[in-house]
Amino acid sequence: MLLSFITILTVAQTPVVTFQSNYVPATTTISSYSAFPNNPGTFLSCITTPYTYNWNTGTNNELKLISFTANSKTYVIAGVPSVQVKLRRVNNANATGNRSILYSESTIASAVPCPGTNILNFKAPYKDDMAAFLNNNILNQGTDNLFTNAGNGDGNNNNIERVDVVFSTGVATANPADAGFILCERGNNNAHDGFRIAAILSIDASKDPTSFGAVKTCVAGNGTNNGSWGHPSISGGNKQLAAYVLRKDAADPYLKVSSNVNQEIGGVFFSLASLGVAANQVVYGYALIGPDGTANPTSAQLLNVNDAAVYPTNTAETSGGGLDLISVNTFFGTDQALALRQINLFKAALQNNDAVLNWELKDLQNESIVSLEKSDDGINFFPIYTYNYNETDGTKIFHDKLIPGSYYYRLKIKSTTGGEIYSHIVTVQLKYLQEWKVYPTLIKAADIINIEGLADGNYDASLQEINGQQFKFKCLVRSGKGSIDLKGGSIASGIYLLSLEKDGKTAGKANKIIIRNF
Repeated sequence: MLLSFITILTVAQTPVVTFQSNYVPATTTISSYSAFPNNPGTFLSCITTPYTYNWNTGTNNELKLISFTANSKTYVIAGVPSVQVKLRRVNNANATGNRSILYSESTIASAVPCPGTNILNFKAPYKDDMAAFLNNNILNQGTDNLFTNAGNGDGNNNNIERVDVVFSTGVATANPADAGFILCERGNNNAHDGFRIAAILSIDASKDPTSFGAVKTCVAGNGTNNGSWGHPSISGGNKQLAAYVLRKDAADPYLKVSSNVNQEIGGVFFSLASLGVAANQVVYGYALIGPDGTANPTSAQLLNVNDAAVYPTNTAETSGGGLDLISVNTFFGTDQALALRQINLFKAALQNNDAVLNWELKDLQNESIVSLEKSDDGINFFPIYTYNYNETDGTKIFHDKLIPGSYYYRLKIKSTTGGEIYSHIVTVQLKYLQEWKVYPTLIKAADIINIEGLADGNYDASLQEINGQQFKFKCLVRSGKGSIDLKGGSIASGIYLLSLEKDGKTAGKANKIIIRNF
């Protein structure tokens, strides 16, 4: 029995050894607010202290996963469109409704409870929807104790029993052993949490699963002792996250801090083959469930989230509810598995303010439709150049005029028979000439806005409301600092963009300001 058990673990998943990733700038609709910590738990001693929560701090906001190494192979992102993350909830004695429990990386080296500054600065943008938080390939944010229903000392109990990651157009490959899904988790090295996973074999018109493949188990621990989690190294070694866990209940306007964590990122890869998927078989993503409950549920049992034998509603952290899930929506494969052998060349470079894209294709059917697609978040792509392939085509070059920001590109190739493949994703980043910050970002109409990080001189400031209303001010910057006095209190409540110009040139990106007069 022991030998059989070890064989199953070896086949089921592969530890992830290294990550290729990089921080990219991002934007946020909510920059700052004030709120008390959650009660009870780690912040019990300071629950009467209001904290200032600052989001999207600095320019290293989102840590994007680009590729990884497992089983001595490099896997690149396939860029599959139309991904939905669906959280299947069953109310229990401790959690009801759409409660959000998330964590996000802090700007400090070590996260401590009740920091004396009464300020919490986060790198990533503000998001308080758990499904949206997971629907990305970002490594420095995620969920906390995903399948825990009871017993959490910080009150962070969930009512989530299954997570469906649905690829609505389906994915398939002739090499199912070399393509599949990566699961990442925040936890202590050698002690990452277990879970179960099954391929989604069919979906209905609402993009909900109608059948599943066999359930596979990733046991808690590490790849050294049981073949499960790896501890991927990135620049500077294994990435430790200094993060805070936050919760938003139904009555809360914003997320509120619950606890602090300083833990590492673990990674595990499930190939399509390990999930029981055959060559060229179309699957529509995968489902995650906790490791307790019925050991090998059937497809019909998996469909019924109200079956308490499969989905216990009293799961504690110690019994398998502690998965701190990070990124879930990406499909990866080797070049061969993703059919990239048909793409001799695909690269991007920045020249002045242009992204210059170069690509060369081979062994395609004539009249195949080739689209160069673009995205500003690495998830949602749209075509910017489309043509019909001819075998006499040489290297293609396309210039894309940019404004400052981060951009992602891929090729989509649709054959004459209707099949589709995607290239790997290439990135280009055009930085602003100057980066400046503004505080506070949540103010009243008669307050003063402070500016830092600009060259000295006279600036023209513009405060633009979303519906078009605009207010003009002057700003004198000395020793890198300046201020804007919004005299009179005549500016209505709303969300505004503050932009600055000097000598007719825009000074970096605009910053969001929220004005509340109540």
